[in-house]
Amino acid sequence: MPEMLCRTCRRLTPAAPNCPRCGCAAVVRHRELAALNIAHVDCDAFYASVEKRDDPTLEDRALIIGHAGGRGVVTTACYLARQSGARSAMPMFKALELCPDAVVMPPDMAKYKRVGNEIRALFVKATNNYEPVSIDEAYLDLRPEHVANDEVQPAVLLARLAHDVRSEVGVTVSI
Repeated sequence: MPEMLCRTCRRLTPAAPNCPRCGCAAVVRHRELAALNIAHVDCDAFYASVEKRDDPTLEDRALIIGHAGGRGVVTTACYLARQSGARSAMPMFKALELCPDAVVMPPDMAKYKRVGNEIRALFVKATNNYEPVSIDEAYLDLRPEHVANDEVQPAVLLARLAHDVRSEVGVTVSI
């Protein structure tokens, strides 16, 4: 029987419209859910997410990370700014034309490196074999010989990892 992963209680259960354990409708269904070997984990709008985490007044604001003026470019844009068309690597003047109310902040690479290291420490708790791709993303090897608890299904391990990154570091990841 196909399985699904509940996003709330982070458990694999038999496929059903809602999680039979907690009743949640936020479930992931994929035919290969129980057979994952490799996962790509990427933080969502990482630099902007870190800044919003650290300054709650930015929560409902469009935020663009990059250098304003001159020939500056967008390093990243939060999802609110992306809805207006701002994108990474876009000239800043163009991003501000599309999203004139955006808050622009210069990147704080030392801070992002510290936060990236916190996230990598959580990767190491999940698997002893991972390949960093950038400051905020990596490929994780989920084969039983590499994970900390080989009795946990890979999908459950990833759901727990996403939860831990959110609760301990304060940013979200896409897997």
